[in-house]
Amino acid sequence: MEIILSIGIVFLTVVFMALLVYMRNEKNAALEQAEQRKQDYSKLLSQKKSSEIVLGQVAEKLVPFTDLFEHDPQKASFLGNPIDFVVFNDDEVVFIEVKSGNSKLTAKQRRIKKVIQDKKVRWEEIKIK
Repeated sequence: MEIILSIGIVFLTVVFMALLVYMRNEKNAALEQAEQRKQDYSKLLSQKKSSEIVLGQVAEKLVPFTDLFEHDPQKASFLGNPIDFVVFNDDEVVFIEVKSGNSKLTAKQRRIKKVIQDKKVRWEEIKIK
């Protein structure tokens, strides 16, 4: 009877250990799948952002030739960074930033906008002899 009880305990222990190993393997497989999905998502997000940046860069170069641009394209100078265009009209200078999609002004662009709105703009001339 003791032998049967010992064999039963050993058998249950082996089954329990096998079950633990199986559950650990399943957990690891699930974690690996989750990590792979996370990496795939990150890669897709990165590709999407990259394509949005390229689209924005193309759009900002073409916008002077659209109805959205209310100035003479020949009077516009493309800077690109930190402000896209400066338009030199006869009676004013206009700073233009082109944004596409849901993009927003950067902190630097917001500071420049505030400086312009506060009329803290001046002229300097440098003469080289």
